[in-house]
Amino acid sequence: MEQKELALPSTEDQRLTLVGRGLLALSLLSWCLLMYPLLSGGPLVLDEHCSYWIIDSDLPGSSLMRSLDYAAIPPLSSWIQIGFLKVLGKSELAFRLSSALCALGAIWITWLAGKEMRSPLTGGLAALMVAWHPEAMDEVRIARCYGLVLMLGAAVIWATIRWQRQPRSLGAALFWSFSSIALLWTHYTSALLVILSGLAVAVSCWWQRDLNRTTLSRLVLAAGLVILLGLPLIPTLLRLKLWGPILNFSGSDTSIWNLIGPFWWIGLPIGGLVLLMTLKRRSAQPVSSSELWITATCSLLPLLILAVLSSGEMSSLANPRYRVAYAPAGACFIALLLTQTRHWMTSVGATVVVLIAAWFMSPLGPWDMGRLGSPTEYEWRELNAFIAENSKPGEPLLVQSGLTESYLVPALTEDRVFLEYVACRVSRFYVDEPHPRYALPYIWNPQSGVIAFFQNLLDSWKTDPGSFWVAAATDTDLNQNSLNQIRAIARETGYVETEQKTWHSATLIHFQQPANIGK
Repeated sequence: MEQKELALPSTEDQRLTLVGRGLLALSLLSWCLLMYPLLSGGPLVLDEHCSYWIIDSDLPGSSLMRSLDYAAIPPLSSWIQIGFLKVLGKSELAFRLSSALCALGAIWITWLAGKEMRSPLTGGLAALMVAWHPEAMDEVRIARCYGLVLMLGAAVIWATIRWQRQPRSLGAALFWSFSSIALLWTHYTSALLVILSGLAVAVSCWWQRDLNRTTLSRLVLAAGLVILLGLPLIPTLLRLKLWGPILNFSGSDTSIWNLIGPFWWIGLPIGGLVLLMTLKRRSAQPVSSSELWITATCSLLPLLILAVLSSGEMSSLANPRYRVAYAPAGACFIALLLTQTRHWMTSVGATVVVLIAAWFMSPLGPWDMGRLGSPTEYEWRELNAFIAENSKPGEPLLVQSGLTESYLVPALTEDRVFLEYVACRVSRFYVDEPHPRYALPYIWNPQSGVIAFFQNLLDSWKTDPGSFWVAAATDTDLNQNSLNQIRAIARETGYVETEQKTWHSATLIHFQQPANIGK
């Protein structure tokens, strides 16, 4: 067996420990500063309305059902959000706080992983890169699953290293299993990390000729648990694959550089060049090749796989959010490369160069609000507030949220739960009174039956309740066309517009039957 821990001189060991802890403290302080936009984040963004719909709906059903049968993410992060809202009350900050705190946990776990791989300095540099990672920053600030994805991605890479070093340990195998299961139940695209990290441990055992009965039993147990507890997710993956061509047909090709991300193609080369230019002496503690190839396998290889997959009918995989799970492994890999010197200041300087170069090529700066605080979302909150104050309980709401799933409405008009999901931009977060919610489609093809469906729907409301509301995004031609079509159908079925409010990117209209006006 390869010796994993080599002795350092006591003075150097103490120095690296202090520097590593200082970098951890700096990383945690950075989190506090970088999460400051949460305090003034403003209204929910569209993705957050989707998240809230999973945990609160007017229709019968559970968060588990809504997540697996309709939404694009598993329910684990939603269950955590439910807990935060119950304890702290319903507010935008409370809703977003779980993701931000999970990102804080990711920084801590990454430090532990890097420290175990090599030294506290390695852990501190890796933690700093996770805290300032340009592709994770905007995602962990909003009430989605990506803060939890980041934390569990860090846990999986830490568990992988521990298990690779102790392949006969039952505790290490179970740590990897349950971290992987939790990650699978947080986001589907993170499955690549689970598969590759498990294979990395198996290959390491084979390479070290440690495939005895005990080791094999641990591998089989760990894999069996992941497969068994991951089986309920298979139908959802098949559904997403079926929906994929429709949801991605308008997607455009993305360059390989955008798919890999500036952290890798510009940050790492420049940081490595700075390190080589200043490198005088290599560290007395060589980096184990196993840590390097495992972290590379769990960070770079998934990005290349996603790049290949996104070139076809799964173009949405080019979104940077799907690379968040691999950020901790990538940070550990780069930190291992940059701690090849006795001079900790050189390693820290090279890491700072990596981060500056990556942020320089990123579309947003670390202090930018990103999706938070968008004027469009303030308009939608005003729209929601107007409905909450002026509508009657039970009045139907027809909503064009601007979700890509609007393309699927003509095929799923009989599925009330799906229609409510796609109408989630007027969610119960702001409009708590019960209202039937129906999504409007993008495409109004008469042959699909969608026009007849809405004609019959409006006909059924003529006497009870005799009115309905239309809330529609108007910031694209597709959205505006959707609004125009439902207005035409409403007029054909005898409704009149009694009230209209218009914003730059949204319109709200109240339709009533003439006999009900004034009641």
